[in-house]
Amino acid sequence: MAGANADLERQGCHPFYESIIQNSVIDKSEVTYTSYHHNPLENFAEVLLRTGKLAETKSEGEVIFPATEVLLQLANDALPTDMTLAVAYLLALPQVIDADKFFEKQAHSALLLQLAAYYYALQIYARLVPCVKDSCHPLYRTDPKELITLVTKDIAAHATVDWPHDCILLIEQLLHYNECLTDLTQAQILQGLGKGVDVQRFAADSQYKRETILGLAETLEDSVFRISLSLAQRYNIPLWEIYMIHLEFLFTDSGLTTSDIEERIQLLDLFDTLKTNPESFYDHMIKYVYSSICGTDHSRLLYFYSLLEHCGCSEFVTHSIKPDTHVELLKKLKIVAPGLNYKKLTDEESNPLEVLEPVLTSQNVLSISKLAPKIPKKGGNMLTSSSVHAVWLQKLFWNGDPQLITEKPNTESQWLHVYDICAKYFDRLVPADLIGFIDNISFSLKAASMLTTDTRVEMTKKAIRAVKQIIEKPRKKVSEEDAQPAEYSLVSYEEALNHLQQSLAHLETLSHSFIVSLKKNHQEYGLLYDLSRSEKKKIHDLVVSLCVDGQSLDMIKQLLEISAMPLGISPKEVVKDAVNKVITSLSGTASDLPSNKDPLRVLEGIVTAVHSSVESGEKLVSSDDLLAWLRPFCGDPSLPVKPRIDVLQILEQVFNLSDEDNKLLVFFRTQAVLKTSWPEKQVEITDVDNEEKRYHLFLELLHSSTQETEFQHLALLLQAWPPMKSEALTRANGNPWVKLGAAMLSICPAEQKESRSKEVLKMCRSLYNTKHKLSAECVKQICCLLIDCSFLLPALKLFVESHDQDLHTLALEQIKVITKVDDMTCDTELLSLLLDAKLVAKCVSTVYYCHLIKCLLSQEEEEARWNVEEVAQQLQDAGYTIEAGSLLLSHRDTHPSLLTFSTALGIVKRWL
Repeated sequence: MAGANADLERQGCHPFYESIIQNSVIDKSEVTYTSYHHNPLENFAEVLLRTGKLAETKSEGEVIFPATEVLLQLANDALPTDMTLAVAYLLALPQVIDADKFFEKQAHSALLLQLAAYYYALQIYARLVPCVKDSCHPLYRTDPKELITLVTKDIAAHATVDWPHDCILLIEQLLHYNECLTDLTQAQILQGLGKGVDVQRFAADSQYKRETILGLAETLEDSVFRISLSLAQRYNIPLWEIYMIHLEFLFTDSGLTTSDIEERIQLLDLFDTLKTNPESFYDHMIKYVYSSICGTDHSRLLYFYSLLEHCGCSEFVTHSIKPDTHVELLKKLKIVAPGLNYKKLTDEESNPLEVLEPVLTSQNVLSISKLAPKIPKKGGNMLTSSSVHAVWLQKLFWNGDPQLITEKPNTESQWLHVYDICAKYFDRLVPADLIGFIDNISFSLKAASMLTTDTRVEMTKKAIRAVKQIIEKPRKKVSEEDAQPAEYSLVSYEEALNHLQQSLAHLETLSHSFIVSLKKNHQEYGLLYDLSRSEKKKIHDLVVSLCVDGQSLDMIKQLLEISAMPLGISPKEVVKDAVNKVITSLSGTASDLPSNKDPLRVLEGIVTAVHSSVESGEKLVSSDDLLAWLRPFCGDPSLPVKPRIDVLQILEQVFNLSDEDNKLLVFFRTQAVLKTSWPEKQVEITDVDNEEKRYHLFLELLHSSTQETEFQHLALLLQAWPPMKSEALTRANGNPWVKLGAAMLSICPAEQKESRSKEVLKMCRSLYNTKHKLSAECVKQICCLLIDCSFLLPALKLFVESHDQDLHTLALEQIKVITKVDDMTCDTELLSLLLDAKLVAKCVSTVYYCHLIKCLLSQEEEEARWNVEEVAQQLQDAGYTIEAGSLLLSHRDTHPSLLTFSTALGIVKRWL
């Protein structure tokens, strides 16, 4: 029954009082019309309380029964169905203030909050005016609302009175629940507005209350806005915050036009209050309002900055443009550049010239250029009138203008005419911007693709004449008027003249046969040279790229010689810089190479180019130079071993090194390996200058090695040395590779033996097609070691892929004794190797045969690795006619019912 009134919105009462209490709730289990036999239900707490009090009575008060928790539980149980009984239990509490535990646990409905206020009003009154205990005092018959009002007014009227200590806590609780009741009433009013307010949370949660009141300010409904003002005043929320929230709403979510916003702000008289705190006003406007305004909405931005200006926010602005300047700019730009994104224009992280370029025309460029000194650019400086005109001239040249250039140019004469129109405005450019404009129309991707070289040459010549005239003009004025205008800078224009003359000299080199051939055969490099203007850095980067790509040193030399300016760059410097790029990439500190370039392949190309240059008799770069540049890298113990050895091997493969150089290479290789795994081992060049010494060093290291990384570095060491050639060391018993394999298999924990056997297989395979390739005898010895360790599968693979008939025979002997195929004796790779070695016919009598045929027939036709007819012919030649026929029938998807002896025999005769 209690669940029906769990929210405590209705008063629970005894059925006897149902008719006099409106909207009441009764416990139907208490409603009974039977006579004499009614036994009301009792819960455990009632029994416990009765028992405890009886025990207390029996002991004559010596043993006090702690009734607080029991009374609270009884009050809690009775509250939904009999509120009067619940209050009785609470009034019986030994400590009055303990009732607060009870009230805090309940749902904060209006009825519950009134009950709490009534309880504390009773207790306060009873303490101030003690009741006669042997009669029912009128206090308990007084209307609860009247009692609450009476006590509350008395407390307010005697606010300065020094209340008794036991009353202070009760007064605080009474005022608290009165406040909560008021909050709840306000929340119910809010709920009636249909704004989704949680009534009980509004009454209990101060933060939610504050956010709700502020949220109500985000409205265009005057009645709701007035309620938010009233609530803000009641709960001490500053009026400034309400107005600020409303202003933010008007700008961001109201949907009003700028003029409507301005009208509403004036109507509500918001500004007089808001300008009392200009710093907070500025912070809120920038943080919450500015981001919502579109950069092309000049009217709203103008009003936004007008508010900041009128509020006196200038001193809090950290941006280089103050609000009054924004207002001035927007008033003018609104008229002459309606599509301009003003926010990007004034963003110090953006390029303002790029923002201006789309809206610049012959009609507005002059007006906008006058505003340029007020527009910031990166670095804190301001734009100049010249830079705005320069951007517009570039746009005019390439895109035309409805007023000045109406037709798109196609021929040389038309392009020169466009240039002549642009040249009329050169007097508005400073020398640096003039250079930028000429470079844009001569050395940009557009210029290279849309204009002929002759057109670019002619335009540059015209620009040179124009600059000369500008230089001469003030000289004449000096002679005539004996004064020189300040805006002219002879040094700057002379620098511009030198720049243009270099540009012209470079353009004239584009007709050279070598450059013509470069642009034809290597378009990318030809374009890079075209756009370089023979500038030292660009040419340097270009020739280094050529070297990295493995181009000949002769090509690099010619390109350097043809450049229009003396660069002071030699082919040797170029190769050195390219090698340094490779070294940097291999070192792992950075990568100056393109992401698709393998540094070792790049080094091979460089070494090959140098070798070809040396072979042709050129004395540009020598092998000694390469060794000198690469020696520090190869001898650096902090770097990985493998790339250092790879570098040395590349040098060795290309150059015919002297004995001393070879010894040095071997020494470097040895050092590179030793310093990684055996840093304490020191060697000199004399310790590895012959085969015998190297072999003894190997044995010494092998005997001390137990870890997998040490074995790997021993393999690297053997690869770094020249192959052992003495007869004793090429035989299986003395071969270092065999000894290394034996050690790897023997010095190993049992759980790692399988992975170690795979490492041995990998090691042997790494020697294929190298000068260290193992002889058949050595392969046999390693295979026997694997078999002795019960690793048949890797041994079979080495046997089969060796291409040695004797080893094939040994493999077949092992295969024939196998009675069951499993993961330890067979995998797809072994079957593929047997098929590659054409050993199918020799496996017919083994358990491998059916697996071989399945592997053969499972291959995709488009990517067929083996020819089925060829395998069938091998079977036929070996006398396995039936097997050959069955293979052909299976290959051609013959129905299983036709796979008979006679059919297979007939098919072989017909198809083979």
